[in-house]
Amino acid sequence: MKKIMILLTAVAAMTSWGLENAPSAGVATGKPHRVRKVDRAKLDAIVYKKTGGKLKEPNTQKGRFVYVNCQKDVAPEFLAAHAQKIATALKVAIDVEDGSFALPNPPVKGEACLFIVSDPALPMSLVAPESRWAMVNLAPLKTQKKQFFDARVKKELSRAFSFLAGAPNSQFEMALTGCVVKPEGLDELANDDIPFDVMRRIESYMRGYGIAPYKLTSYRKACQEGWAPSPTNDVQKAIWDEVHELPTKPIKIEFNPKRDAGK
Repeated sequence: MKKIMILLTAVAAMTSWGLENAPSAGVATGKPHRVRKVDRAKLDAIVYKKTGGKLKEPNTQKGRFVYVNCQKDVAPEFLAAHAQKIATALKVAIDVEDGSFALPNPPVKGEACLFIVSDPALPMSLVAPESRWAMVNLAPLKTQKKQFFDARVKKELSRAFSFLAGAPNSQFEMALTGCVVKPEGLDELANDDIPFDVMRRIESYMRGYGIAPYKLTSYRKACQEGWAPSPTNDVQKAIWDEVHELPTKPIKIEFNPKRDAGK
């Protein structure tokens, strides 16, 4: 325990030192101070010497995703590199295997899988979370510039994987957007209300489609702005009459020598 505390103290000290030496305006000159970066390799060496590195705990990781390769536009190694990147970040198993894709019921491998195809007749992606699969179609992504094509493939793989793996899910337990893999799973959900946090993200996302929500304002303000419809009840009629009432007293324009002299 004492050794661990010493290690944490050392890490905190080095981190603090790095923060204190971050860029800031000089008091007299206004020029940024020279930045001294923390020696990351040295810090990692200290941590490794004290801990011996990290190991995967046995029997903790379960299940696997599978990238099902059904095309020849990109190599299996390309898919494997992308899969490994996500697998490392999420600490899960993602394998790459050859297979086939056929609607309406493609053969699912693993606990959930991402089919990679190249078919001009299919859309750019399909996501069927209840059936545990998603599909990315490379045909629409093709371009003459290979680096652009490769970047598009990686981004679309990440998008489809995110949707399949629950990116639209809510922070609230038992939410409507949670994991459902069979019809009976719907019976466990309390209602059909879209979770509040998901609703906020939807409002922003819809603008990409060109869909914007309407705005609400008061009937009085609409009358004042001149676009209110005719009143439909006594309350609205009273507001309508009040706003549209003509002035009973004429407006007097008085001459002010200080203000109007010389005009």
